[in-house]
Amino acid sequence: MATADFILGTTCRSTARKSLGVWIAALATTVTLAGCSSQPETADIQKDLTEAYACPILELSEVKKVDGAANGKSYDVTFTHTMSIKGGAEAAAKLFAEWSHLAGQQLPAKMALEQAQATGNVAAITQAEQQLNAMDARLVQIMPCETLEAVTRLQVMRAKADEAVKAGQNAAPVSIKVRGTGRMGKAESGWHFTGMPAFNMVEIVTAPATYPRFAVPAAPAATTNPVPMEVSGRSGMASSAEAIAPTGPSFDCAKASTSVEKMICSSPELAAADARTVAAYKAALSASSNPEGIKQHQAQWRRAVRDVCTTPECVTTAYQQRLAELK
Repeated sequence: MATADFILGTTCRSTARKSLGVWIAALATTVTLAGCSSQPETADIQKDLTEAYACPILELSEVKKVDGAANGKSYDVTFTHTMSIKGGAEAAAKLFAEWSHLAGQQLPAKMALEQAQATGNVAAITQAEQQLNAMDARLVQIMPCETLEAVTRLQVMRAKADEAVKAGQNAAPVSIKVRGTGRMGKAESGWHFTGMPAFNMVEIVTAPATYPRFAVPAAPAATTNPVPMEVSGRSGMASSAEAIAPTGPSFDCAKASTSVEKMICSSPELAAADARTVAAYKAALSASSNPEGIKQHQAQWRRAVRDVCTTPECVTTAYQQRLAELK
């Protein structure tokens, strides 16, 4: 399986907007009503989580309020829940295998398009654009989730699947157990979150499954300079923007405090990946009409995807995923 991610830039921006919309809409309607319950219950939490994880391939279960305390007219809650992929292990294995396959083909196709545009080869440009459009359409079919919460959790599970394939393990992530904290307020329809809750992964549950293989599509028409294709599931080339990116990490290694930051500082490859990703993030931020959405998604990715890694392979996958998103 390839390890580069494949989430369209427009999907990332709409994802952030839709996720914020769920919580902001609730905040806008928050009012104190005597007829409501004096404190939020599990059913109130589940109602909002159902909207946050709205996606036809996902199932929300085991929602449970585990703690809570009044905070003025609001109520702070701690809760747990499980997000599962419908269809079980075989459906999960097929999803993650094809998702990673498409991801691995995207960067070579983009490079082919850039080289065709540079040489003015109209036929090659058309073919490369058609290939990329086909990948876009297929990804939307197999991974139709649009909310930030759903996409983030699926990215974590896909990184786990990539690790399993590299290790030769026939085990697919089927669900992810999550712990969250958030503030809720009373509204006409009951209690609702007044802002986006903070989520932390507790456990990824796997089950036996065989990952299918997908044929590599035909390469776009040749241009003046041949485009290096993916080898062994990893892309062997970088875009011109990546080539000029700094090779050190984007932060001061003398101040590295977490295990992931120390891992990055001890690896030239991870340090370079961090620098490339941050450069792409800054470029996306300056070009976006929704910079706050980009900032929020970056923070969520760092907290819920990169910083949960315990191996260099996982960190590599996280950076490749985010770099592909930002492009």
